[in-house]
Amino acid sequence: MVKFSLVASCLSLGYYFATNRWAYKAFFRVAIQAELVLLLPALIKLLWFLFVQTDYSLQDLQVFYPLSLLNLLDVHSVEPYLFYPLQLLNLFELTYWLMLAYGVAEVVGWSWQRGLGMVAASYGSGLLVWVMFVMFLTVSLS
Repeated sequence: MVKFSLVASCLSLGYYFATNRWAYKAFFRVAIQAELVLLLPALIKLLWFLFVQTDYSLQDLQVFYPLSLLNLLDVHSVEPYLFYPLQLLNLFELTYWLMLAYGVAEVVGWSWQRGLGMVAASYGSGLLVWVMFVMFLTVSLS
């Protein structure tokens, strides 16, 4: 619920800056619908460690994220504070952004491209702040 609220707040704030109108409830619904895309990596991860890689460590569980940039790199050569941003760069996150853009466009009656621009400006900014916060915590606590 917290994530849906934060995403809807970012989208609503971006919409408010663009049009001087507020549409939190509609964007909350869009955030919930788009979040279904992000259930797929969790399911893939579960199936991967149940059937494919049955001998694994805690670090394997922590750093594995399907179709992410981190999986293309050697985990041992990457600094720990870069794990989260590299995991976030994946096809599911891209699909999530596209779903948000489509939902925004449908809700407010904009073109898909304008919806993507608003998602990039509002949700993208919030996500950037969150990633920087997580990286700061990782560096501070390790």
